[in-house]
Amino acid sequence: MDIKDKILSVEDYTIQLRRYFHENPELSWNEFNTAKKIQNELQSMGIEYRVVKDTGVIAKICGKSTGKRLGIRADIDALPIKEETNLPFASKNSGVMHACGHDVHAAVLLGTAKVLNEMRDKFNGEIVFVFQPAEEFIQDSGAKYLSKEKEIETLDNIIGLHIWAGIKSGQASLNVGPIMASADTFDIYIKGISGHGATPNLAVDPIVAGSMVVNALQTIVSRENDPLEPQVISVTAFNSGNSKNVIPEMAHLEGTTRSFNNELRAKYKEQIERILAGVALTTRAEITLDYHDGTPATVNEEKATEFGIEIAREVFGENYIENYPKLMGGEDFAKYLLNIPGCFLLLGGAGDKGYFPQHNEYFEIDEGAMKLGIEYFVRYALKYLQ
Repeated sequence: MDIKDKILSVEDYTIQLRRYFHENPELSWNEFNTAKKIQNELQSMGIEYRVVKDTGVIAKICGKSTGKRLGIRADIDALPIKEETNLPFASKNSGVMHACGHDVHAAVLLGTAKVLNEMRDKFNGEIVFVFQPAEEFIQDSGAKYLSKEKEIETLDNIIGLHIWAGIKSGQASLNVGPIMASADTFDIYIKGISGHGATPNLAVDPIVAGSMVVNALQTIVSRENDPLEPQVISVTAFNSGNSKNVIPEMAHLEGTTRSFNNELRAKYKEQIERILAGVALTTRAEITLDYHDGTPATVNEEKATEFGIEIAREVFGENYIENYPKLMGGEDFAKYLLNIPGCFLLLGGAGDKGYFPQHNEYFEIDEGAMKLGIEYFVRYALKYLQ
């Protein structure tokens, strides 16, 4: 039986797994049933595994002799979204939905494990399967912890994929360098002095200070940044006051920063603090910053990616996409890539009827794409571990 036949033999199994995960989604750090299902499947295959951080699962299989160590990662958490797809396997958990495709990722990785476990005599070295929780929890995501586990720290290479609604099923993209942006968040707290709306001279107005902050933050992008380096600083919430004639005491701003350059990303906190100090001096308000490091930019390492492109061309043929546009969304697979060579593929998931984007209540994918994800993983592993 050749590789394609082996993969086709697990296609129905993989689809049924995906539908189970889709029907039973769980939020970040609460993927207990999902993790248990993964453990049961690995156990039935006779694959060694251990549980990490309560809902993460790390499994491994060894080839016919010692050699390099390859990691393959899938995220497993869902989102706080009420599903509206009306699929027969729609979410049973009200207000929780696999609207980003992590159900696909978990199922594809289990399908990959099933195929490779039956081909241990075809490779050397070790394959580590990483089922990671909490990718969506930007301020404290799962990769932060799993990347420090001993089995993962010592990997020679790590690969992953993301089912992508913006790419047609049957296609895929893999490019060297940055493919997804960093994603950090911040809270800004402004303390003034409350007073009557008719006598602002007797108050310190946090709304005025907050408005100045919103505008001044954009000078980081427009006046401190190289215009050839894409960058985003967005204030996405501004909350203050609840009366028409009272100047409030407090204002609270929330937002996010994005960049494809991790060196630029490292400067954000200091730049924002400097601007806040200036606004505080000007307005007499007290302003504090709570900056949350999320995920760095996802930067595909050159050698691992060029190797992956060879595999992608073999699997997808003329449907391999070169130079797909970079995405301002974040992906915590980037945390593995900080210390381990590797690459991240975008797997097309849009069906013939079009698509709804990731994180949408109508999000759905073409399940026919899943076997191509398995084939990519399997061929990468077998060739890398020759």
